[in-house]
Amino acid sequence: MRLLLDEMLGAEIAIQLRRGGWDVEAIQGNPTLEGKKDLDGLQAARDLGRVLVTENVRDFARHHREVLAAGEGHCGLLFTSRRRLPRSKGSIGLWVATLDRHLRAQTPGASLENACSWLR
Repeated sequence: MRLLLDEMLGAEIAIQLRRGGWDVEAIQGNPTLEGKKDLDGLQAARDLGRVLVTENVRDFARHHREVLAAGEGHCGLLFTSRRRLPRSKGSIGLWVATLDRHLRAQTPGASLENACSWLR
């Protein structure tokens, strides 16, 4: 499973996951993706063949419904919350460990195509 971290998530998380062998990119620090609207980020994730990881559940759940209603698709949304995974420099290790555990638990070829799931 290939991931794209929403702009609210630090690029350092992606860097550390790549060191562990995972195919993870971040919007943060990517000049072609940074600063775009949420729907553009979801479309970029689709174009890149990546599941978008975000804590912006309200907006992306709406975009999920809109994209599907328009007959389009996406590669998946992986939701989390600040309560579960706070955003701070001190929590980077927690993010890396949680995403690493999630990726290891996936069966080969696992897909979230056109679906939403919660990061546990």
